Amino acid sequence: MISNHATISAGPEPLRALREGPLARSGGVAVFSSLPDAGTWHALTFEAWSNYSMATRQESRDSDTAEGRGGTPPRALSTGPGGPVQDALYAAPWLHAYLSELCGVPIVPTGNRGSYSYYVQPGDFLGLHLDVVGCDVTMITVLYDATDPVSPAAGLGTYREHFGGPLSPIRSAPHEGMTIVRAMAGQTVVLLGSLVPHRTIPLDGQGQRVISALCFQAVA
Repeated sequence: MISNHATISAGPEPLRALREGPLARSGGVAVFSSLPDAGTWHALTFEAWSNYSMATRQESRDSDTAEGRGGTPPRALSTGPGGPVQDALYAAPWLHAYLSELCGVPIVPTGNRGSYSYYVQPGDFLGLHLDVVGCDVTMITVLYDATDPVSPAAGLGTYREHFGGPLSPIRSAPHEGMTIVRAMAGQTVVLLGSLVPHRTIPLDGQGQRVISALCFQAVA
């Protein structure tokens, strides 16, 4: 995911452990229900819509040639700041412990605040990328989803067969080996965004989708 946090290098040892952890062994992506609980999800949804007036529109159709992490993937979406509800979740020790067990290495927040992403206009998308340095693990909670449940629109396209590899082979055949992860509103995707190439499928002209995005890093 796009991150506004300062880039922080986890170093080789934590990243090596991340590559060998339970989540990596299961493909580097998993979907969870009740993470967070229903009350927190409702509060996050209210906060996200309340902060929509502060969202910034991001649009770029330029192709990205980055082979590894970061880069400037093409995109069309709006992003807004987090708030106290998201901040509290981001700082929760229980969440850090949960993610650490899931990933097999200590996991801590990359910064002090996450963000909300709004896919609300026809064709909104985020192009192929690996997450920026410091965003080793991404937690994506779907807050609102008015898209067709059988459509891939705004779903997460993942390339697990290219785990830890360069992006150019995927660009040459973007539909080969792609698995679409479609979490529903109230569900959360935990993704090794530093290792699993991914993109957000464009909206097909109907519906909208709003997510909470939190970045974490692996530490020694």
